[in-house]
Amino acid sequence: MASSGSFSGSIHSGHYVLRVDWTQTKNVSANTSTITAKAYLVNDWSLSINARSDNKVTIDGTAQTYASPAISSTGTHLLGTVTQTVSHASDGSKSLDMSAVFYIRATLSGTYYESITASANITLDSIARASTVSASNVAMGSATTIAISRASSSFTHTLTYTFGNTTGTIATKTTAISVSWTPSLTLANQIPKAVTGTCTITCTTYNGNTSIGSKTCTLTLTVPSSVKPTITSLTAARVDGAVPSTWGIYVQTKSKATLTINGAAGSYGSTISSYSITGGGYTSTASSLTTGFLNTSGTVTFTATVTDSRGRVSAAATVSISVVAYSPPSFASYLSQRCLSTGTVDDDGTYIRGLVSYSYASCSSKNTITRATYYKKASDTAWTNASTAFSSGTAFTFGGGKISTETSYDIKYTLTDAFTTIAIQDIVSTAAVVMDFKRGGKGVAVGKVSEVDNAFEVAEDWDVRVYGKLLKDYIQSFIKTMYPVGSIYMSVNATNPSTYFGGTWVAWGAGRVPVGINTSDSNFNTVEKTGGAATVTLTTAQMPAHTHTFTGSSATTSSKGAHTHNIGRDTDGGSGSSRYTVHSAGVSGAGGTSPTSSAGAHTHTVTANGTNANTGGGGAHSNLQPYIVCYMWKRTA
Repeated sequence: MASSGSFSGSIHSGHYVLRVDWTQTKNVSANTSTITAKAYLVNDWSLSINARSDNKVTIDGTAQTYASPAISSTGTHLLGTVTQTVSHASDGSKSLDMSAVFYIRATLSGTYYESITASANITLDSIARASTVSASNVAMGSATTIAISRASSSFTHTLTYTFGNTTGTIATKTTAISVSWTPSLTLANQIPKAVTGTCTITCTTYNGNTSIGSKTCTLTLTVPSSVKPTITSLTAARVDGAVPSTWGIYVQTKSKATLTINGAAGSYGSTISSYSITGGGYTSTASSLTTGFLNTSGTVTFTATVTDSRGRVSAAATVSISVVAYSPPSFASYLSQRCLSTGTVDDDGTYIRGLVSYSYASCSSKNTITRATYYKKASDTAWTNASTAFSSGTAFTFGGGKISTETSYDIKYTLTDAFTTIAIQDIVSTAAVVMDFKRGGKGVAVGKVSEVDNAFEVAEDWDVRVYGKLLKDYIQSFIKTMYPVGSIYMSVNATNPSTYFGGTWVAWGAGRVPVGINTSDSNFNTVEKTGGAATVTLTTAQMPAHTHTFTGSSATTSSKGAHTHNIGRDTDGGSGSSRYTVHSAGVSGAGGTSPTSSAGAHTHTVTANGTNANTGGGGAHSNLQPYIVCYMWKRTA
């Protein structure tokens, strides 16, 4: 493109050249250019040429003549000047052909030349028909400046925007060169699954009331970070299980909790794509979570968030519950001895003195403990209920004077609370003697009466030394080797293992399945880390890929063929008249009927419209592996 230039043609080996110099003058408002063409003769051989009046310059198909002066010398001679106004295309572009003729009519070196010609195809500078526009990227709800590069100071401009399926007007026929625009947050509704979108700004240029073109630009609109999904609340409800509902409390290892996300909603068109609930060692990706048994006491806080279709995460909603500490009843110590009716310890006594220390969880004074004492001869199978109440750390007497001095007795103490019964057994030996031989001479005892044939017995409260060390120390050392602190003991018996092995044992792993540690897996890299869920609600992303088949079709009604419809009428103008009165249905006096024009045979198309039937309830499914229940204990001391 150019606004000026030259082209030429020559004869006689270039000694005579016709040169045309042209310039462009633009009229922006009219979308035209005026072309001025000047024709020159450039000759380095002398020649006498008369004036000519029939020379031509043709511009964009329009020919004009020009008169040239007489020429008698060498040099550059202006032959003539021609001007022509040409119209540009609607977009302001213009290409044209230009040519010139100079009638030299001369014989040079024996050759006759009628004329010299020159021609060229020229692309003019374009005329900016529509003003250009630009704008900076911006967040919805914030202002951006739209800049207008004006093609003419007389032009006005209307600015509009398109974003998704919505359009709007920013300014109408403004004369300003910049316009401030704040995209509404409601535009976020157009991009429910994205945080950015492309907005198109259109600038329509007007010359008066005439539109002379439009230009566009694009900018990126961003959904501000403040636009995110919301949660009304996270609520917790007790799942009492074995806990009496009248207690109204959460109990450690006995209660569960159901957490529910309420009022989860997207923002400005987004939808909820996923849920998260964590707390108490439990997690869920559903809108509700029923925990396993709550393994910790004190304040347990649960946290919930939701993620929307834009990937934005809501502010966290929390709820805290108070879990009352619970552990099964346990015996701290126990001692059973022969005594007199007064409770005075006596090796030959026919009563039993019991002294038991125990503890239990009161569960905020909701839990109660029931205590019972039983005894039997060591050789018997049936227990006798002593029917004697006892308190922790307070000695009590039972047996009613019926405890034979020649027989050992098994003693059993039980503790029962709202959830658990535990028992511990003790032995009361026979009356104390240095040595005794069983009648018949087949049994012998030291420190007690001999009770068993073919056996050597030692009084329970006597120690046996082996190589200077107590036998019970050997046994205890062996037990500690088998069950050191941190050991896990499993049984279908509810008796605390301290009864058998000594030490301190606590209930462990309520409602959970043990799994081996795996340091390379973050789920299992810490001892006693908890996780998993009894139920899981699948998200859309977790569902198997599948399709739904819709059966439907377009149906066409059958053709009724060409037909007419009659209307009632009577004659207005008497016999032979062509004027009629049309009556409503049922009006008497109608003189006959007249048919409407035939519409011809036709059909009606009916398009099937339906939806796939929805199925499924979105509920959680069981995530439990096959299991078997037992008691589990952990040694802590």
